[in-house]
Order: sequence, then C-alpha cells, then structure tokens
Amino acid sequence: MGTPEDDGWINAEDYDGYIPFESDEENEKRLAALRQRKAAEGGGDELPFGNFEDGSGTKQVYNSDDIVGDCPACGTHVIEREKGFFCDNMECHFALWKNNRFFQAIGKEMTREVADDLLNCGTVKLENCVSKRTGNKFNCYVDLTLDEEERPHFEIRFPKRKQRRE
Repeated sequence: MGTPEDDGWINAEDYDGYIPFESDEENEKRLAALRQRKAAEGGGDELPFGNFEDGSGTKQVYNSDDIVGDCPACGTHVIEREKGFFCDNMECHFALWKNNRFFQAIGKEMTREVADDLLNCGTVKLENCVSKRTGNKFNCYVDLTLDEEERPHFEIRFPKRKQRRE
C-alpha cells in the first residue's frame, strides 16, 4: 500500500489538467481551449471543477435557488443536485434522494417542495398517497428523523379523525 503522502489521488492544488488516458495531442487541445476560455472569461488559475475549499476558508457561493434548507445533521446548506438534495459539508453524509423508496412505496416523489418542508419544518403533509398492499388512497404526515449515524428516516403519522356522535 502507498504512504499517506502518496495515496494515488491528486490533490486539487496539484492538478494540472492532464488526463492520463488521453493522447498528448488531445490533452494539449483540451488544455489550450480551457486556457483560452478562462482567459476570455477573466478567470485566474481556477480549476475546471469544484465546490472545493481552497484552504482560505472560503467556499463556493450558491444561487439562493439551489439552496433548499439547512442540514438537520450539521446545520450547513442542503443543495439541490440532479439526483437528490445533499449537504454542502463534504464531511456530512446527509442526503435526501429523489428516487427515494419510502416515497415511491406510497406513490409519491421526493420533490423540491417535499424536501423544503422536511428540512425546514421536519414534517410534510401528503395527500392522495396510495397503499401498495390495498391500493387505497390516504392522507398522512411524513416526519423526518435522524438515526445515530445521522441518516434520514421517515415516519408516517395519520391525521386525527373526527369523532362521530352516536
């Protein structure tokens, strides 16, 4: 195995843009185009990927449209991405996946509105859910809780029914 200094990974500050499986010609064309684009945009030595901390303590600022709420595990922002809603803190593993099995089982999807309610209120009211077992429709509340490893768990609560007078 390698030493801690040489673990096979390239640090962000050491990345020069070279991709080993491309030919030298392909690498040079891609890097030249990248340099030209960065020069036209007025960008400095910024890497072509990122949400990385550069060591100065500053992080990339997101559009307010991307921020869904605050992470219940660590308190940083939860950002909407292609496959779900993820904590911006790289050390926190909190995630609300869009293809969530719990919500699929009741005929619902993890949408931005659902994630927003879960993150900001801890609960969301869902109407016209469908039972897989019986096919009946029902209304419920879904509460977000965290386990000891700070993974999200969902619990269903049903609205209290009005008592009938006899």
